[in-house]
Amino acid sequence: MKALLVIIILVSAASIFLVRSYKTPPIIETVVLRDITDTLQAQPQVDEVFSFYGFEQNKWSGAIFRFVYLSDVSFNRVREAKLMPANQWLSNEPERNKEVEKFKEEITKILSIKSVVGKTHSSIYLPLAVELNRLNQSKADRKILVVYSDLMENTDVVSFYDSKTFKLLWSDPEALRKLFEKEQSLNSLNGIEVNLLFQPRDTVQDGQFKVVSEFYRKLLEEKGAQVTIGANL
Repeated sequence: MKALLVIIILVSAASIFLVRSYKTPPIIETVVLRDITDTLQAQPQVDEVFSFYGFEQNKWSGAIFRFVYLSDVSFNRVREAKLMPANQWLSNEPERNKEVEKFKEEITKILSIKSVVGKTHSSIYLPLAVELNRLNQSKADRKILVVYSDLMENTDVVSFYDSKTFKLLWSDPEALRKLFEKEQSLNSLNGIEVNLLFQPRDTVQDGQFKVVSEFYRKLLEEKGAQVTIGANL
């Protein structure tokens, strides 16, 4: 009887220890915006996007993938894939491996969807701001926004192809910031990682992207985002 009581006490103590030491797996959310208003050399790659989730280190993490086109209109269809976090002690590892692989297949399917490329207008800021504000409200532990675009806004409100407007990007960026935020204000972006990716075709595009991406970098970093600019991830 005493031996049974000791076993029960030990099991109970071990259970309490395990419950208290258990850490809920993190949730990582990645949003990809892809510009279809012009042909881009840099395109989202499945393995690059999938690497954000770190399943090799922790297969029990939760994952959210969100994909939105940037086009000539401000609101476009959203495609999503989700994988709920799992309790390592209560889950089946082979089954979890299958769930992770299925999640990757869903990302592959979404990124492989073809769309007509080429538009006369480009709405960049508004959909970008909408997704950033939505990420601000997300409960995810890590939040990532990846933008594949030359960032060249071309709407009835603002056109960076207008030489006078383009000069404001470096001579008076505050004027453009106020104009953009009048259309859609930005909330705090603390904890959000932003990747601005574009591969210029020539020196003209290279010069344009340097100016526009720097404008966005300052705009987003002032709100607390961590911004990276490059040709690829």
